[in-house]
Amino acid sequence: MRGRSGWLGLLVTVRRGEWTALTLSGAFFFLLLFGYFLLRPVREAMGVERSMADLRWLFVATCVVSFGAASVFAWVISRVDRARCIAWVYRGVIACVVCFALLRLVLPEPAGLLDLFAERASLEGLLSVHFARLWSGYVFYVWLSVVNVFMTSVFWAFMADVWRLEQGKRLYAAVGVGGTLGALLGSMFAWQLVEAIGAPVQMLVAAALFEGSVWVMRALDRRSSRGDGELVGHRKHAMGGSWMEGVRAVARSPYLLGVGAYIVLMAVSSTLIYFTQAELVSNAADELASRIALFGQLDMWTQAATLFVQLFITGHLMKRAGVGVTLGVLPVVTVVGFGALALVGSREGVEAWQVFAVFAAFNAVHRATRYAVARPARETLFSVVSQREKYKAKPVVDVFLYRGGDVAGVGVNAGLGALALGLAGMALAAAPLGLLWVVLSIFLARGQSWRASQKDEFERESTTKAGVSPEGAVT
Repeated sequence: MRGRSGWLGLLVTVRRGEWTALTLSGAFFFLLLFGYFLLRPVREAMGVERSMADLRWLFVATCVVSFGAASVFAWVISRVDRARCIAWVYRGVIACVVCFALLRLVLPEPAGLLDLFAERASLEGLLSVHFARLWSGYVFYVWLSVVNVFMTSVFWAFMADVWRLEQGKRLYAAVGVGGTLGALLGSMFAWQLVEAIGAPVQMLVAAALFEGSVWVMRALDRRSSRGDGELVGHRKHAMGGSWMEGVRAVARSPYLLGVGAYIVLMAVSSTLIYFTQAELVSNAADELASRIALFGQLDMWTQAATLFVQLFITGHLMKRAGVGVTLGVLPVVTVVGFGALALVGSREGVEAWQVFAVFAAFNAVHRATRYAVARPARETLFSVVSQREKYKAKPVVDVFLYRGGDVAGVGVNAGLGALALGLAGMALAAAPLGLLWVVLSIFLARGQSWRASQKDEFERESTTKAGVSPEGAVT
């Protein structure tokens, strides 16, 4: 029987017994993204001295560190139950945030360096402080780039562990709404409060929000461990196995390799968009500089568009069109967007701000589709894998392969730049990738359907052998 709760019940189909768990899931994601979007502008501030060449190396460093993070997590969860492991990981992140905040307080701002110079501090001391600030910015950039993907991956692994596949298709979009609201508020607070409270305090607020997410996670885990309502029940135990089990699981499974390939293609497209943005801004004429502020405002409109799609489109799209079609929306948007950008850029008499306006619209639509449509559909793919694969293979796919896709995107961008193909080259590169991406979406949907049917059949056989009919009557 369906449960309805006012206007929200009209937007998402929630059954009786699911409301409390859905609220906790949304609150968990809300606190997580609220904290991250407080930290993201701090990352940009601490890494502002990097050059484009340094940025490419930071992408490579992020990829390497992400593999280490996934390996450490796999080792810990082999020995500790899921709730305790997630709490340890998140609180490790909190400890790092506190350390970065203290470091930010110790190292003076550039204005402080001038004061030191005025006080006749040694040149060697000034240089050491300068390089300490520079490298702390690099470290924070890489660290947060790994942490944000990793924490989100672990969150969705937990969601796939407590919700069934059918529930995920109905409810993941609603869970995503909590995260989008957190991202909106985090962006607004960072924009309005950074000058009033300063970056260190802002970082400590983010740490407090992460701690709140741990408490919410524990409440949801208690309900899941008891099998309350419609949640999947799990006993508290360590998973065992080795830290390399996740890597081996991905290498042996065509299904998980397909999920990884989908994520790599998504990362390549996002990286191409990222560097296209950097190129348009750096090569633009002076009149484009006045529109950079407008691009920042479009980021908030992107979040608003994401929220709209999550509320009104995603759940219905997955339910009626299926996971394959839902996954295929993002590659279509990518190919059409780059094609439109190349078409506008090739026309005579087009000014730089017009190209930038088309790119800004494409970027907003791409991001909204990625977060509001592709992400919930992609996360349902992990509802039909084992618990070990959710917590060991998923971080390898979501974190290491995602960041590997970033590095691949940097390589594609550098190759196109060496050939001097410009925006037309981007469109030519996106077309075959988009076609492969759509075919992969269909393959993953069929693989998910097959795995779900095998899992249902196994559960029916297990229930029958235990002496209970599928309807719950004793045989």
